Formats: sequence, C-alpha cells, structure tokens
Amino acid sequence: MPRSRRKGQQPQVDIDDVIKAVRREFQGPVNKTIDRLLHPYFHQYPFLIIIDGLLHGLNEMDPATSIKKFVKYGLPKLIEECERYAKKNAE
Repeated sequence: MPRSRRKGQQPQVDIDDVIKAVRREFQGPVNKTIDRLLHPYFHQYPFLIIIDGLLHGLNEMDPATSIKKFVKYGLPKLIEECERYAKKNAE
C-alpha cells in the first residue's frame, strides 16, 4: 500500500524547514550567476555595483545581513570606481 494511504504515525515535516533548505541549496549558484553576469562590467558601469548588491539581497532574503555585506564589499568597490571615473573624466 502507498505511504499516503497507510494509517498510523506519519513523520511530521515542517514545510518552512524544507523551503529554507532548498533556498540554501540554490543561493550559492544564483549568487555566482549574479557575479558572473555583473562583475565584468563594474569598471564600465559602476551603477551595476548597486544592482549587484540589490540582487544578492533579494536572493539571500536577509536585509540586515545584505546591507552589512554591501557596506563591507560593495561600497568600497563603488567608491573606487567612482574615483576612477572622476579621475578619467577630469583629464
């Protein structure tokens, strides 16, 4: 008899735990795809650094951690690229 028709104790599965596990599995590959698509164009289009941070934040679904990561990693890149852009256009 199929499990769904068996009577008795069914193991309890918390759907929230399943969703979290699936999200964790896909976060890495999605983040790598975002990086591969956007990072090569940071020098040419510095605003993509902000888009990169937003996309990573949407993927990770943790606003506080995403902001901390952006300040730590994205903001220095953005400042560097803006300085490079300003220096290039000043010449």
